Amino acid sequence: MDEAHYLPVSKVNTAVFCPRRFYLEYVLGEVHRNHHVIEGHHLHTRAYTERGERSGVWVWSDRLGLVGVVDRIEYAGGEPVLVEYKKGRAFPQANDSDAVQLAAQALCLEESRGERARRGAVYYHASRTRREVALTPELLGRAEAAVAHMRQLLRSPRPPGVAVPPSKCAGCSTREACQPELLRREGGGG
Repeated sequence: MDEAHYLPVSKVNTAVFCPRRFYLEYVLGEVHRNHHVIEGHHLHTRAYTERGERSGVWVWSDRLGLVGVVDRIEYAGGEPVLVEYKKGRAFPQANDSDAVQLAAQALCLEESRGERARRGAVYYHASRTRREVALTPELLGRAEAAVAHMRQLLRSPRPPGVAVPPSKCAGCSTREACQPELLRREGGGG
């Protein structure tokens, strides 16, 4: 795959969470730094400088055209466990988009470094809670489907409608460019 067409593995999370946000950020370049973005960047910087296991590990998949960084790789029983750091609060289980991002990272890790991860975890900084994620064949398949959807969005002449509940739009860094309330009033809310 041509290097110009490699997508950031972190954007798998964005595309699963809100395809419109992915389109606005990645295709149209509408990147706005709000406090959520700045705090998340700071959290990842801290994660990469912690001692111990491997932190800030570059991975890629030529087959999928993905490249990015695994926040942390721990080892349990000789097997890699991928750890993703997120700014927010934990729910009873990892957020769906976070789990799919971990699966995409696992696919990249296996292809680029020959290490197969069967488990991962998401550490939610605001609640200081870790949620385990089983990297099942189904979840890995969902990651591949998310990448295919991202590529469809790249070919689209316009962004998709709003597909997330209004509560999810409140702190979004692309809210001004997205204008979700206006779209919902006009019937373009997904």
